[in-house]
Formats: sequence, C-alpha cells, structure tokens
Amino acid sequence: MRMFWMGLSVVLLWSGRVPGKTETEYPIEKKMPVEAVITYPDSNPLREALLPVPETAVFRMEGWCLWDPSVIKVGDTYHLFCSRWPKADDHSFNSGWMRSHVIRATSKNLFGPYEFQEVVLHPKDHPWATRGIHNPKITKVGDRFLLYHLGIPKWSTGFAYADAIEGPWEPLPQPVLKANNPALLVREDGSAYMVSKHKPKPTKDGKWDACMKAHVADQVNGPYKTFGEGRNRLPYDFELEDPTIWWANNQYNVICTDWEGKVTGIQKPVVYYTSKDGIHYELYSDIPVWTQTEPILLEDGTQLEASRIERPQVYINEKGELEALLVAVGIEERSHDYIVIRPVDHFVPTNGVKSEN
Repeated sequence: MRMFWMGLSVVLLWSGRVPGKTETEYPIEKKMPVEAVITYPDSNPLREALLPVPETAVFRMEGWCLWDPSVIKVGDTYHLFCSRWPKADDHSFNSGWMRSHVIRATSKNLFGPYEFQEVVLHPKDHPWATRGIHNPKITKVGDRFLLYHLGIPKWSTGFAYADAIEGPWEPLPQPVLKANNPALLVREDGSAYMVSKHKPKPTKDGKWDACMKAHVADQVNGPYKTFGEGRNRLPYDFELEDPTIWWANNQYNVICTDWEGKVTGIQKPVVYYTSKDGIHYELYSDIPVWTQTEPILLEDGTQLEASRIERPQVYINEKGELEALLVAVGIEERSHDYIVIRPVDHFVPTNGVKSEN
C-alpha cells in the first residue's frame, strides 16, 4: 500500500499535478533552466521515505490556531514548541499570527499524543517582541536550551535561553539579527551558520521575491555577518519560505517551500537543497517532498484533507537520521489549524557518496 501510494504521488507530482487538482488551479510557470543541476532528476528519495501518519501525531487545541512546530527530546520526553493564537483572530485578513505567542506540549512518544503544558513566551512579557512571537524553533547550545523566533514588530530574530526545558526562559534584550524565517545551525566549535528569507528591493519580476541569505557568527549570539557576498544562495534565483536546516553527509541540508513555484510549477510545495560549503546550494530534486494540498495519509488508511501545508521542520534522532517531518496544516486557504508530525523512514542523505558496488 505504501509503495503504491508513493509511486502514484511521484507520477502525479512529476507531471506538475496534485491529486484532485487541475493545472488551471495552479497557474504557475515552472522556471527550471535547461542546464539546471539536480541531484536526483528522476526521483526524490526523501519523499519516498515519508510514511503514513499515526492519528496521535496530529496535535490540535480547541479554539486555537497552531503553527510553526519544532520538537526536541530531553531524557525520555519529547517537547513540542509551536506558535499559538486564538481561532477567533484567524479572520479573512490573515493577521492573527502577527499576535501569536509560543507554547510547549509534551509526549513520551515522538508521534504523540501531545499534551499542552504551558505558555513559554508571550508578547506582554517580552522586552521588544511586544506584538507577536512567531516561528519558534528549539535547539540546544552547550548545556542550555535556545528558543529562537521571529519577533514582531521589529521583524527580527530573537533568542531566549533556559537552563531547563521547562524554563524559565530569558529573552535577550535586543534582536540578534534583522532577518525573517531564520534557520540556525550551531557548529561543533560553537560558531553559527544561519539562513533566512530576504526580500530584495526592487524585486526583479515586480512581485514579492523571497531569496535565501546566509549569515555566520563566531558565537551563537553574534554578531552575525552576511556570508557569500549577500546574494541569493539558492541556484537560478529560486525562491523560498520557511527554511529548516541540519547537518548530515558532511553538508548543509535545507528544507523549505518553493515560494513562487519556480522549481516545481506547484504552489509552495516542500523542496530540498544541499550545500557542501554553505554558499553554493544544489537542488536535491524538482519532485516535491510534500505539496500544499495533497491528502495526508493516516496509518488506518483514511486521510486528512488540507489546503495548506507549511512551516516544514525536521526532527533528527540520536543516530543522525531524519525521523520525522513536522508541518503546520491549514484546512482552508487562509486558515491555520493544527500540527502534523509525519514519520520518515530513518532518512540520511547519501548524495555524493560513492557506492562500493
């Protein structure tokens, strides 16, 4: 059943189609250059490693919008951080998320069920993100936990530290970097590498461009400087939103969404890039990892319908394997609804590794 589903999905996506949708519903021009270098032009091993979702791996809270999932394991407990705001604020202007706060939920199993524990960061108590705290991501730096996020109204990256995963959390008094959609990688020597979404002005095509910038710092708290001459780090001026990053196979691995569909010809699917030096990135496959509107297959054979699948985030286990792909799901076009933690069949990238056969 799994192989049939994956095979059917790849065929449909390779043709630029999403199950249940027509091409006219996605009037996006695929802008893949003929000379484009693609690691896997005829397949997508990461997509093929996606597994059906246990019912317990769907995290909802009645009356609330949930977005931006990120999870960390501490001892025998998984701690899920995400942004939250009242469902009543999720109106047609799509601005409720700008007043979000950060919560924590826990489970003894990566795939749930998760139980709400507490509000972690709230604008009313923050030194400068006084309107909204959005897109939180959790990591560990030395013996301390670091929760980094987008802070509104400064639209900058903020850091908060805690000695224990339960807090208390201490936000730094000022933003660390003027950047949106941050994705941070802390190196073994304590230095840091970060990618972010950047909107150049004026835009090249008259639309809102979303390029990827890279930043480096000798220590996690900065100061950060732009890496690679400040240009778009994605090849062929591809665009992105919502990057996440991890280190594996001696390379930087970035999963994000295909902002204008230039890679896939589909509205904002999840795509994957790799880089050996943090400057030159290569497209892993132009077959999406996951699309916005494809049904979410559950373990019992049923499926969840979605209009939006965004904010991809990875969970890397102790062996360095990608064990789960977390996403935020919107049932309707502009709604923000719940979190899904999708199992992945212990994926480790092997691009560039020579076979012994």
